[in-house]
Parts: sequence; structure tokens; C-alpha cells
Amino acid sequence: MKKQLKISGQKTFYSSMRLTIIFSLFLAFLTGGVFAEESAWVGGYNSRDGGLEEGTHSGSRETLYTMFQLGRLRRAVSPRYIRLLDLEKFRNGENSVVKGILFTCEGYRARNVAISGDFNNWTPSPMRRNSMGVYYYMLPVREIENGERIFQYKYKFLVDGIWKHDATNQNHSDDGLGGSISEFHLNQEDVNRLISVRVLRDSKPSAEKLVEFAIFLPQVENLSLVGTFNNWNPEHDLLIRGNDGIFRLRLRLRPGEYVYKFIADGRWVLDPFNPESRFHRGLEELCSYLNLQ
Repeated sequence: MKKQLKISGQKTFYSSMRLTIIFSLFLAFLTGGVFAEESAWVGGYNSRDGGLEEGTHSGSRETLYTMFQLGRLRRAVSPRYIRLLDLEKFRNGENSVVKGILFTCEGYRARNVAISGDFNNWTPSPMRRNSMGVYYYMLPVREIENGERIFQYKYKFLVDGIWKHDATNQNHSDDGLGGSISEFHLNQEDVNRLISVRVLRDSKPSAEKLVEFAIFLPQVENLSLVGTFNNWNPEHDLLIRGNDGIFRLRLRLRPGEYVYKFIADGRWVLDPFNPESRFHRGLEELCSYLNLQ
């Protein structure tokens, strides 16, 4: 009987070990720790050896970081655009990837560290402290009211009541008070390839809605928008392609129902990421559908 219990206990132990190893490998795969380049992994305690210090600032890699990894940074790193995996949301099947700019500040002996900048009206926002004495803060990429991105961020740290610039960031300017203001330039963020039509916030509310039509078609040279709002005129509304390969066009439309299509290098196509569509009897074709409330 004792022998059977011993064997059963051993099987339970080895089974638990196998599950732990499998989960660790799966997590490492998500964070780039097994099959990605070694320099892209932030799995170790040392931020330099782990790759966070040498990682790209553009967000062009597909590496995911976790709160566990940020909690083990031994020293502050220069600000950069990253993707952060929320494991709790991941387990619940929710949208678990947070994207934004990571700011860090060393403060092992500090009790309170906050970040203040043009993105929060220079009101100090508390930073989170990890077990290594490094404070960190995730800032979503800013978007102004007309839907355009902001690529320059000015900021300073408030460490126990004393204002300091970011020692890890070489880009700074004079604050006019004998100190320096740190500046971060977002050179490139990851491209949202699932982009579609959306209503933008407008600084001047009116009867019309500010609507952005956008589509990721890097291989297309010329793109225009046709629909019930422009009498299907292919020369009326031309989209402009950005450096990210996304074509964009902003129109002011009154609330109502609209159908539309894109003309990509002479070929009529649906909006691939707008799930709503309607059949247009005049064209005898299926068109993308937009209902503005």
C-alpha cells in the first residue's frame, strides 16, 4: 500500500512538473523567449542581457513583454514603444495586449516617483515600483481630436519632490529654469492592419460627423472612395497613403445610412475589415455599409 501511494505521488509530481514546463515554454514562446532571437527576449533578471535595453524603439518586432519581466528590470532603460501582455486577461480570453510607451526611472532609495509631461498637462502621474527599485509607467500613444498621431512627448520625473530629467534619454531641451526637459520621439509604431472606417472626436461639434475611412493596402498605388455620399464619383475623394502603407481620408457626413466601396488601381473592392455590407440595386453589387448615428 505504501509502495502504491509512493508511486502515485511520484506520478502526480511528474505530471505537475510536465504542466509547469509546458506552460513555461508556451509563455516563453509568447514573449519571444524560445523561438525568437536571443537579443529580443526579456526573460532574465538583467535587462541588458535580457534584451530590453537593446530592443528596438520602433515597435517593429513582434516581441511581447509581461508585467513579470518589467517587475524584474534591474535598471532603468531608455523610453520605447512596446507591447505588454496582460496574463490575467489572456487566461480569460480577453484582449490581452496593451500597446504604449514605456518610461522607467531608477529610484531604489526613493519613496515616491511620478512622471509629468505634455501628455498629462504636466500633472504628476505616479509610477509603479518593481522589486529592483526601478519605477515604470506605460503611456498609450496619444491621439489628438482629428485622429492624427502625436510623435513627440516632453516629460520630467518628480522624485521625492525633486524634478529630474530622464538620464537614460539623450534627447532633451532647456526648461528655462536651469534644468532640462526630456523628449521622446516615436519614430514608428506598429501598423494596425485591421483598420477600417471610424468616427473621430471633433473639437467643434456640429450636425455633421467627422469620419475617417482607412485601409491598409501597401501594394496599391492609387486609391479612391466612392459611395452614396459622392454620387459614386471615382475622382471626387482620393485617399492619401502614409509611410505606414495605410490610406486615409476624412469626410464630414450627416447622420444616416451610407454604402461605399474602394477603387484600388481601377478595381472596385469592399472594405475588408468592415463586417457590415448591403446589396446596392443600382450597381447590382455588394457594398460596405455605414450607419452614422
